Amino acid sequence: MKKLTTYIGVLLIILGTLTLALTRLNSLSNSNWLLLLGLLFIIFGIVMHIRKIKHESNY
Repeated sequence: MKKLTTYIGVLLIILGTLTLALTRLNSLSNSNWLLLLGLLFIIFGIVMHIRKIKHESNY
């Protein structure tokens, strides 16, 4: 479990990218909630990744 929480930010970014890619490949871009969901995954993933880096930093 500890190992999973280390990479949760990167996993959210990948999940958001896959969500956006699947909406494009399946022509589901007319549904805005899927596009918004992918964007939110990416934003939360970036925030979680930055918080993890700052937490591990010595500064």
